[in-house]
Amino acid sequence: MEKIEFADIVRAYLRTVPQAAEVLRGIPEPQRSSFEAWPDEETDLFDFLPMAFMRPVLLPSLTEDPPRPDVLTPCFDFIEGLARNPNAYVQNALHFEVYEQFLRSREILLRARRFCGPVAGEALLQMLKENYPATLDELDGESEPDRP
Repeated sequence: MEKIEFADIVRAYLRTVPQAAEVLRGIPEPQRSSFEAWPDEETDLFDFLPMAFMRPVLLPSLTEDPPRPDVLTPCFDFIEGLARNPNAYVQNALHFEVYEQFLRSREILLRARRFCGPVAGEALLQMLKENYPATLDELDGESEPDRP
C-alpha cells in the first residue's frame, strides 16, 4: 500500500475496505451530518477512525475465529497506507485510535501484529517498546502464523 494523502483518506478507505460504504451509510444522524467534510482536508481522524473503521469493522474482525484474511488484509492495508503518511496528526490519530486499541486483549494484539504491514508494524512495536514494555515482554516469542 502506498502512502495515503490526508485529503484522500476517506476515498482510500472506501476503495480499500470492502464494507466501508455500508458502514458510512449506517452512521446515524446527527453524527453523519457532522462528518460530511470527511472526503476533504477537514477529516477529523479522531472521530473517523473509531466511528467508521475500528468499532464497526476492524475490532470485530480481529476477534473472529478463525481470522478472515479477506477482511483483515484490506483493513491493515488501509492502516499501512496511513502509517506511511508522515503527518504528525495522522500519526497521533493512528497511535491513539488504532494501535492503542489493539491493547484490548492479547488475541487482538497478536493478530494485529500478524497482519500489520512493515511501517505500521514498526510503529506498533515502537509504541509497545516505549509505553508498554511489560506487555511486549509478555508477548515475546508469542505470535500468530505469518501474514497470508
